[in-house]
Amino acid sequence: MIVLALAVLASQVAAPVEATTAVAVRGRVVDAQTGEPIAKATVSIPAAKIEAATDGAGVFVLPGVPRGDVEIVVTTIGYGIARKTVQAAEGMPEVEIRVGQEALKRTEEVLVEAPPFDPADAAAPAAHSLRGVELRNLGGVLTDDPLRSVQSLPGIATGDDFYASFATRGSGFATVGFYLDGVLMSAPFHTIRDINDGYSLTILNGDVVESLSLISGGAPARYGDRTGAVLDVQTREGNRDEFSGRASLGASGVYSTLEGPIGGAKKSSWLLSARKSYLDYVLDRLNTDSGTTIGYYDVTAHVAHHPSPAQTLGLTFVHGRSKWKNQDEGEPMPESAQAGSDVGVLQWRRDTAAWRVSLQGFTSRDTGHNLDENGGETFVSESSQAGLRTDLARGLGAHRLEGGLVYRWLDERATARDFNGRTYLVTEDYDAKSGQWGGYLQDTLTAGSRLSLTLGGRFDHWDETGESRVSPRAAASLVIGPRTRMTAAYGDYAQFPGFAQLYGRHGNPDLEAERSRHFTLGLEQRVGAHTRLRLDAYHQDEEGLLYSRDAEWRVENGRVVIPKLDARLGNVVSGRSRGVELLLQRRSANGLSGWVAYSYGTARRHDEETGIDFDSDFDQRHTVTVYGSMRLSQTLNVSLKYRYGSGFPVPGFYRSPAPGIYFLSDERNTLRPDGYGRLDLRANKAWLFRGWKLTLFGEVLNVFDRENVRYNGQDNIDFRTGRVFLSSDTLFPLLPSLGVTVDF
Repeated sequence: MIVLALAVLASQVAAPVEATTAVAVRGRVVDAQTGEPIAKATVSIPAAKIEAATDGAGVFVLPGVPRGDVEIVVTTIGYGIARKTVQAAEGMPEVEIRVGQEALKRTEEVLVEAPPFDPADAAAPAAHSLRGVELRNLGGVLTDDPLRSVQSLPGIATGDDFYASFATRGSGFATVGFYLDGVLMSAPFHTIRDINDGYSLTILNGDVVESLSLISGGAPARYGDRTGAVLDVQTREGNRDEFSGRASLGASGVYSTLEGPIGGAKKSSWLLSARKSYLDYVLDRLNTDSGTTIGYYDVTAHVAHHPSPAQTLGLTFVHGRSKWKNQDEGEPMPESAQAGSDVGVLQWRRDTAAWRVSLQGFTSRDTGHNLDENGGETFVSESSQAGLRTDLARGLGAHRLEGGLVYRWLDERATARDFNGRTYLVTEDYDAKSGQWGGYLQDTLTAGSRLSLTLGGRFDHWDETGESRVSPRAAASLVIGPRTRMTAAYGDYAQFPGFAQLYGRHGNPDLEAERSRHFTLGLEQRVGAHTRLRLDAYHQDEEGLLYSRDAEWRVENGRVVIPKLDARLGNVVSGRSRGVELLLQRRSANGLSGWVAYSYGTARRHDEETGIDFDSDFDQRHTVTVYGSMRLSQTLNVSLKYRYGSGFPVPGFYRSPAPGIYFLSDERNTLRPDGYGRLDLRANKAWLFRGWKLTLFGEVLNVFDRENVRYNGQDNIDFRTGRVFLSSDTLFPLLPSLGVTVDF
């Protein structure tokens, strides 16, 4: 009885003490980029084994939390792990926790919120951007390539599963300005140079990419030396709060990213990311006597330091190597090739309320080395660049003035040889170096919340040819209704000839820059806060494009004409590209996100020297892209991706009187194979543990097993009849793949 009485007394005393030492913590989870509440997120205090889920408004309640400092952890599929330490107390304010999409960073920095479709750059109001879960889902389990996510954007034309490159508005990837952290790159790919049936893969692991922005036409004045679209890739800093990482095992390789702070002041960080393919290792162990083997690895390192809240000092280094081997049955040795890319960018930036100043030093180097089946060296190349870039922006009331200067020192050498059965003949041999420099100036006027007008231009000079170009640019955005906006852009663009075009196989040292003129007009209608309908129309005039008809097989007056070994490129082609692009898009942290897009365009070219007219090599009349993604729960996300494009022309003078039978023709680019189409399905399933997350990725490529084909040129020709035997490859069949990632 005495024991029982003491127990009752103890429980009565302990009850009020317990009630006073535990509190309820209330808060909200939001998207770090848009500020939108996130539903279906798991919020926990691992030390106290307390857990709750957010509702449709992103709100959570954690009951029975011990008083004092506690760490709150937020996890959900499609987002990184977020941590926040708070002091639990009676009457404490609501806690707001920001979570970044698929990012390893768990920093608690206050980010500037932006609506889901507002352009990041007022001078490029029609840009399409990708980030977070979109980049990961569209990059693919098989390749995990951030650049392949761009292939699903509206108006992008592609028809080759093996290449990460793409075409837009009738122009190929050679006209696209690929910018990495503001620096124009030449070839940031794992690829094999000087072959037609190879592959390409971006040397950047998707874990280090912060965002991608594509400007299909009408790019502002800060971008130069390209006549087509602009792709701006921004890498991210490491985690300044604590050590974190991600390890992945994919269908074709292994990946790992580690990051953390330097010192305890939260001013510096480091990031190291690496990936390695293992398909080459597996195939080599199988001792196959024929077939194709590819392999690659890359490493990205980034160090950042913030001397003050307004200043950033960063160093980025990317190193990548790739190899390729192809052996036909019966050949004594395989054809083989190796290629490498290295990129370094040192950047200082200062941001204040009125000024933004940045200074960059950069360097890059690309190499290639090819051997034929006899062990002979058929191609050797090395190209490099080094330079400085400075950009300045100043706010003056309603005006924002921007300007900048850039200098690039370019150095390139290449040697190519063909085996004629007895000896190797040198078909290309040059060693050249020269400087290229330029600058830009533009003013953006913002009149209230309705009108934004940008006027500017740039100047560029190429020392090798002595040519200079002035390129005016303009852009405007006008709000014409509560949810309706109109955009327009105009620009002149120039692209100087490269060393290979000046001194290569069909080089001509008298070449001038290719030119283009862009006109774009867009109309956008918002439907609620998360959906938009957009229509873009474009017209592009092309002048001085490089071409030589004498370098191609063809028929003239019923006779087969053999290409001339001394054929020289000339600025002889002009043309125009026209089209429309229609986009319906929804972007939200909850529910369905994605888009449906249709594009129609024509791109015609005219050879002013010979008078022939033909479709552009990259003329894809009809393009359809569909992307959809949805978080079904805290741990499950599903997505689909569909792409269709009508057939590109097979470049050259070919005709097909019957399926599978080809002859030379007197008309160019009239042979069009069937269109390209592919549906991919993907599911991401996560398991959430104390302080870490395991995610399983499952993907099925080409669900309907559609046969897509690419053409790589001609294998053989009958000189008497003009019959041609074209080389072709079948692209991805129905192909399931799995991957697993651990975030910690």
